[in-house]
Amino acid sequence: MQRYLIGLLLTSTAFCADVKPSLADLPDPLVGTWSSYELSHGNTYPGVFTPFSMIGWTPQISEGGWTYQYFRETIQGFLATHQPSAWMSNYGPFSLMPVTGVLEVLPASRASHFDHKNEKALPYLYSVLLDAYRTKVEMAPSHHGGAFRITFPKTDDAYVVLDAFHGGSAVQIHPQTRTVTGKNVSGAGKSPNFAQYFVLQFDHDFSRYGTWENPEDKDGHTLGKEPAALQASAATREGNHVGAYVGFSTKAGEAVTVRIGVSLISPEQAARNLAADMPDGAFDHVVARAKSEWERELSKIEIQGGTADQRRTFYTAMYHAVQFPHMLQETDAAGKIVHWSPYDGHVHPGEMFADNGFWDTFRAQFPLFTILEPKKDAEIVRAMLNCFDEGGFIPKWANPGETNVMIGTHGDSVIADAYIKGIRDYDVPKAWAALYKDATQKGTGVFEAKSGLEDYEKLGYVPYDHGVAESVACTLEYAYDDFCVAQMAKALGHMDDYEKFTARSKNYKNLYDPSVGFMRGRKSDRSWIADFDPLAWGGVYTEGNAWQWLWSVQQDVPGLIALMGGRDAFIKKLDELFSTTPAFRIGGYGEVIHEMTEAKMAGTGQYAHINEPVHHVIYLYNYAGEPWKTQKWVHTVEDTLYRPGPAGWLGDEDTGQMSSWYIFSSLGFYPVNPGQPVYALGSPQFDHAVVHLESGKRFSVDTTRTAASDIYVQAVTLNGKPLDRSWITHAEIVAGGVLQFRLGPLPNKAWGTSGMPKP
Repeated sequence: MQRYLIGLLLTSTAFCADVKPSLADLPDPLVGTWSSYELSHGNTYPGVFTPFSMIGWTPQISEGGWTYQYFRETIQGFLATHQPSAWMSNYGPFSLMPVTGVLEVLPASRASHFDHKNEKALPYLYSVLLDAYRTKVEMAPSHHGGAFRITFPKTDDAYVVLDAFHGGSAVQIHPQTRTVTGKNVSGAGKSPNFAQYFVLQFDHDFSRYGTWENPEDKDGHTLGKEPAALQASAATREGNHVGAYVGFSTKAGEAVTVRIGVSLISPEQAARNLAADMPDGAFDHVVARAKSEWERELSKIEIQGGTADQRRTFYTAMYHAVQFPHMLQETDAAGKIVHWSPYDGHVHPGEMFADNGFWDTFRAQFPLFTILEPKKDAEIVRAMLNCFDEGGFIPKWANPGETNVMIGTHGDSVIADAYIKGIRDYDVPKAWAALYKDATQKGTGVFEAKSGLEDYEKLGYVPYDHGVAESVACTLEYAYDDFCVAQMAKALGHMDDYEKFTARSKNYKNLYDPSVGFMRGRKSDRSWIADFDPLAWGGVYTEGNAWQWLWSVQQDVPGLIALMGGRDAFIKKLDELFSTTPAFRIGGYGEVIHEMTEAKMAGTGQYAHINEPVHHVIYLYNYAGEPWKTQKWVHTVEDTLYRPGPAGWLGDEDTGQMSSWYIFSSLGFYPVNPGQPVYALGSPQFDHAVVHLESGKRFSVDTTRTAASDIYVQAVTLNGKPLDRSWITHAEIVAGGVLQFRLGPLPNKAWGTSGMPKP
């Protein structure tokens, strides 16, 4: 418990009160790193990357799972990583580790103690002092690689150890050109012809070099206590888990710089990427370019007011919101954008993105892109259509190819939301074909996104007794996806399809049991499953229970209100969500999973903000005419679940969704129903915010209050005109203008009571 409290209070970088840091220095990459299998405080690592870059870099404390945990005190390497989460795979990994004295190459043997006092984590630069070697390591990112500056003490025995990792790897040392090349072929699942190629370019001659092999099986398990098989002066090695080392004689404080390029296409392409990203050998230039990119990215939203912690939290959220998805495209020798395909293993023209789960990110991250990054959003849609061409379907969780993780086909939401909002720089007929296929075919092979689709079409729900897990959650998510497909159909003039999929989007009604007041599992004979317990997790629900899944009807909240007995009954149930017991029953999972513990810790009843299905629920009060309750709970969640420090957040970041909720909510509006270009108004956290749009226009949110405790909306104007509704449209945002809030200490129960517009 003592270590937990220390982690909660610590922040990674101190700033003097009278010195205004640059925006690139405000994000804290150590937020979220106090996480484990049992409990997530963000479940992140201190990634060094450029926005949407192919890879990131992180200090590495272990070889699998949690790459970095703040409470650990040793580092065994500095890892090139694609990994989107501890729950997902890294692919093509390799790492660097400096050592001095006796050459140690195996991960546990080469590890060094470090002190957080000597650690600095920023989006564009990470540095740390390795105590065992009296060596300082600095690393900075590029689009397709990165650079290191390693400052050694005076020694004749300074080494940089390259670990090409298990699962199949190879290294080649080229002393004449001061380079090391290699590859790793592991971690890509069923993606064919996979390899991550890398080239390391040093600025010092090698005084010695060699290769090594780790005595492991193919899964990375060490075989007995055998030492590493070292081979001095060997230039090549290939095997299950191999590596290389290069040595130097250094003066006190002498720095060795290494620049690194990676490619999923070829060694030659890795060298090409290195030359394009880092045309010179100066480490400080790499840092400056990365910092400049972060300045441009973070300056897309300027904020004033709030506390220093709140401002840092906001920009930390922006840092996480553009970490994923990773771009996998590269520029070939002819200057064309190409990509290795995770779906057929060949090289194709055009974009490719990976390491993103649409189940999480359709809710807020991708709607955020439609405002801040419409060109990038279009790129990602083009990549999704490349996935469709090369794999047959839009992936639902790409890492790098389809993993068949989670439920639903929420790529439908991403594409429909983009199209409805006027983002259309892609093949629209192909986009419609992909959505229609998602809606009408359950998928094959790894693309089994809509298990139980036949029953869903026939019965109007996915039954519990036909072998489909999480059948209630599947039904609700399929119905929302049908809504998104219907919106695309309507916009394209396919009215028969619009009517068909709109009707299917009402299928949620078939699982509401008025006798218990929840969405309930149903058998194929239409009988309800027995032994209903709304606190039981899993079973027919995905990562939650009946309390959290009751509200997953974003596409038809008025219909849900009517189903639950009208406005008063709806509000009563919504109030109860926040006030009821936070207890849980293990249910279908058979064991406590970390989400259960976190939901209980949150202190918000059964509202489990630690996971995505409820992220829109706070804003449902707007639909029922009591928006002041939205205003209250938005601030409660912001203030209690998004605190500074490695243990300041609660739940999984999930590739940017948790952060995107915070960004929207801090600005004062939120996309409850992606696919409908409308945002529910909440209560801004900052006095002034300016969103700099790609068009060159500005959308400002100004807030007047007399005290920080003033959280309730008294009045709103849009471009100087009174706004009595509790929502704004996407068109009003991207047109530019000023949204003005006046906040006070008590609710104004006469404002914004008319509800939200129907889709």
